[in-house]
Amino acid sequence: MRRYKFLDKDSVYEALNKLRLAFLAAKDGAEVEEIIMGILTHDERMKIGRRIQISQMLQADLSYQEIKNNLNVGFATIGLVDKLINNHPNCYKLIDKREQKVEGVYKRKVFEMVGNPKSVFKTKIRTKFSRKEVPR
Repeated sequence: MRRYKFLDKDSVYEALNKLRLAFLAAKDGAEVEEIIMGILTHDERMKIGRRIQISQMLQADLSYQEIKNNLNVGFATIGLVDKLINNHPNCYKLIDKREQKVEGVYKRKVFEMVGNPKSVFKTKIRTKFSRKEVPR
C-alpha cells in the first residue's frame, strides 16, 4: 500500500471495485483465464498461485520448514500468507470449496461410457471437456 499512499480513499475503492467486477464478469473458467492473462503479469499470476499453494500446505499443518523445502519460498512469504489466512480465513476456504466443486464436475464429465445399450461392458472414452468449461 505504501506505493499507493498518494491515492485518496475513493480512488483505492474504485480500483478494487474494477478488479472485483472484472472477475465477476466471467461466466466460466475460460473467461476467468482470459481475464487473468489480460490483466496480470506472469510474475503476479505466479505469486498468487504460490500463495494459494502455501495456504493449502499451512492448512494441512505442514511446518514452515517443510513448506520452504517443498516450494522453495522464504519464511517471510510463508509468514505473510499465514497472516493473510488469519486476517481473512474465509478467503482460502472459498478457494478450496471452489476447487473441490470444479474437480468434482470435471471428474464426472471428462469420461463418457459408450457402447450398445444392451451391452454389459461399455467403453470409457475421454471427452473434450476441460476444467475451464465448468460453469460458475
